Amino acid sequence: MREHAIKVLMAAYLALFGALLVDGIILPTYEVNVYGISYYLVHLATFFPLAVGFLICIWLIVHLGNLLPRGVQPLTTVRAAFFAIGILMAGVMLTPYTWNTFFNWAHMTLGAVLFLVQLGLSIWITLRFVHSGLNWAMIIIQFVGGLLAMFSLPDNGINVLMPGEVLFQFGFAILLIYSLSELLSTIPYRDEAPSTTPHPAMERATHDHQHRIGQHQACN
Repeated sequence: MREHAIKVLMAAYLALFGALLVDGIILPTYEVNVYGISYYLVHLATFFPLAVGFLICIWLIVHLGNLLPRGVQPLTTVRAAFFAIGILMAGVMLTPYTWNTFFNWAHMTLGAVLFLVQLGLSIWITLRFVHSGLNWAMIIIQFVGGLLAMFSLPDNGINVLMPGEVLFQFGFAILLIYSLSELLSTIPYRDEAPSTTPHPAMERATHDHQHRIGQHQACN
């Protein structure tokens, strides 16, 4: 399960970044830094490569969410986050910002919620389960990319929206691949025999929970 999950995640983000690379070759323009990745979705020449990349990425993320073990934290939350990410990515793709004001605001809102879900998931996994320097570095990269994207929105003065979005998604992808690799290393998948050695992240979370229960009982 672990190796399959990592391959699926890598394929999902390779499809997304690969589509961006193809569109960059087809339509090399400074305007993409002003309007972001979505600029490629409102031009016919670049719509289909990016739409294919989006759809492959969405399908693989949702597919992986269906494969993850049920009833085991943090994977239950990761499953829900994957489904939310798939829906939000589809929403971003289906709301061309050039159509009218409503679509523009819907597009920006869906994009902002997508970033918040991804950043929130990254911080939660890192604080609770996978305490690693790599994860914290990727969270910093997400913050930097998110800030660049936020300040590149219309009328905010800088035009690095595309680099900010790509930087954010890169940080999220690396964190997710590493974290799932760690979390799935000892978690049984469906009919596999359960591991006798709990993953350190799971063990720490259980210990913290038992410690809080003990403190509560002592106070009573």
